[in-house]
Amino acid sequence: ERLKDIIEYSYENVPYYHELFNKVNFSPKNFKSLQDLRKIPYLTKDIIRENKKKLVSKTFLKKYLKTESSGGTTGLPLDFILDKRTSTPVEMAYLENIWKRVGFRLFDRCIVLRGEYINNIIEGKKYWKMNYSINWLSMSTHHFNIDTFPVYYKKMLSFKPRYIITYPSVAYLIAQYITDHNLNNIPSLKAVICSSETMYEWQRKYMEDILKVRIFSYYGLSEKCIIASECTNSNCYEFYPQYGYIELINKDNNWCTKENESGEIIATSFSNYAAPFIRYKTDDIGTYTTKHSEEHPHWFTIKSIEGRKQDFLVEKNNSLTSFIRQDVPLYNLRNKIYAYQYIQDIPGKVLLNIYPKDKLDTKQIEEIKKEFLRVYNRLDIEVKLVNNIPRTKSG
Repeated sequence: ERLKDIIEYSYENVPYYHELFNKVNFSPKNFKSLQDLRKIPYLTKDIIRENKKKLVSKTFLKKYLKTESSGGTTGLPLDFILDKRTSTPVEMAYLENIWKRVGFRLFDRCIVLRGEYINNIIEGKKYWKMNYSINWLSMSTHHFNIDTFPVYYKKMLSFKPRYIITYPSVAYLIAQYITDHNLNNIPSLKAVICSSETMYEWQRKYMEDILKVRIFSYYGLSEKCIIASECTNSNCYEFYPQYGYIELINKDNNWCTKENESGEIIATSFSNYAAPFIRYKTDDIGTYTTKHSEEHPHWFTIKSIEGRKQDFLVEKNNSLTSFIRQDVPLYNLRNKIYAYQYIQDIPGKVLLNIYPKDKLDTKQIEEIKKEFLRVYNRLDIEVKLVNNIPRTKSG
């Protein structure tokens, strides 16, 4: 019913969908089954960029609209419209419900390392700010490195957080820095809550071994279309059907139905009436499973979210190759590296910047090259050791 409601509403009030549905001869009144949804063309990022104004509902006053943007890690940042009155409260209500799976309660002490810009830092002394209304301490990811970690760690201990809310890559650095400095874990910590990046299972195991808590992951979109949580007793993701509708589309443009079948995540939002997204191509890839949790046997479940569809390298012949295995060449030396960055400006050639804990010797560098060429044998690789890898604006 909610799917039908948003389709009918969009046709009546959103110029883009009114024109689109007429163009493809789709009548919302004749929407009878989920199969009918496939008659609606996909909404792509390029379409959103080209039709930003047409995607806004005629029923909304301008003062109730706000422009948000998704991160640029998978291409150009995408601007889109949300209802400024409801988007954040609705999102936080679902997040609170998701985080309850690891014991979270409102006003629990949390440390947040999520790319927020922190004003008035004091170099060598203070890289955070306190939000007393919700009991959260926001720390700067931009200044977080091996040299500043002792200051961060001391504050973490004194603040006594029950949860750290962050990216998997930052959580991994916390675990590595604790190991490097031969420090104890954080006694008050109950779980680390991660999102926005692919969670590798070897990475999860390492962090849980060091931090002695559950590393918990959830999936959401800045566009507020769909939201999912790890299942209570597994690492599969189950999607909240009240929030939005998910499709998983395989390479033949059909719904995934087979175990371990990969497909792109297509999302339809239920709560953003300001500028609805219907059949939005997220560029995220999921692995289908027929298994479900005992608590929610009818919720759509995905075994894993593998990464971004447009993560590609361009080979010498200008063809694309998936970049999902980018960590493989560095796997054996992962404990010797703080960060790495791939750069490609020329087809067939890749520069790999490595920020090592200690200087890597020639044999180790050759091992990385060998492993890279084993996975990407139609590319040339140059490895460069650097003293730092600057973070993007989002951390």
